[in-house]
Amino acid sequence: MAVMRYGISTVILNEHELVPALKRIAAAGFQQVEISAEPPHLTPGQCDPQEVAACLNDLGLIARVGHGLYGHGLPNLAALDEAQRTEAVAYVQTCFDPLVTIGVEVVVLHPTGYSLDYTETNRQRVIDQALRSMEALARVAGKMGLNLAWENLPHRNTARPLHDMVELRTLIEKMPPHVGFCLDTTHALISGHDPLEQLNIASDRLFCLHLHDSDGQEDCHWTPGKGIISWTPFLARLNEISFTGPRTLEVMSTPENDDETLAEAAAVARKWDLQGTNIT
Repeated sequence: MAVMRYGISTVILNEHELVPALKRIAAAGFQQVEISAEPPHLTPGQCDPQEVAACLNDLGLIARVGHGLYGHGLPNLAALDEAQRTEAVAYVQTCFDPLVTIGVEVVVLHPTGYSLDYTETNRQRVIDQALRSMEALARVAGKMGLNLAWENLPHRNTARPLHDMVELRTLIEKMPPHVGFCLDTTHALISGHDPLEQLNIASDRLFCLHLHDSDGQEDCHWTPGKGIISWTPFLARLNEISFTGPRTLEVMSTPENDDETLAEAAAVARKWDLQGTNIT
């Protein structure tokens, strides 16, 4: 039996421990999951990856993709302070071993952080620092057989460079083929970009997707269909380019509505999967 193409990120149940969250995700009908390395999920040193791998197997879940450590404020791989940048690189790579243990093929990473010291004047310095970190982590990942997917991040509320796939593409163009992109649809939208246009730019180095909806103003992480993104042409284009990477619904919820939100996300995943190549 073919595995459903659409998975869900564990961030949808971010108020719960990882194993109970995985059980609820499997019960909702998902077969693919993106594991977050952020607390309280696959936190390095606080979670036994062997136990998580066994749990995934028991539940019939596949974790092809994991989200690397990102935090809020730190780690910042584009920090202007060199000590902070090198510390961030060391910290981020601590999640690689646990993710490999559970069978992850692709790790999603953020090239920049919440850069409170970022200005247009130091823009190139921030980009240069991000590039140094990206190259260092690519070397580590390559030795481990991991693919790295750099995510486009929102340029709204938190000013930063590299929110456009054109800029990101320029940085990775000469990097080895295990380095590519994770396209986040809402991040593209609220940064003033067309998600479909960003898909076309990333296409041949696109490793995975973060699919969620928005009102066009905030990083809402809504279930697709609740916001203003035009999904039909986007999904049709994925089929045209024969995209086979993980398609993750990165939907968020609160403890008060997580059952409802999980059910809504599962319904969208089933609908899209049944449509297959017949997107109309």
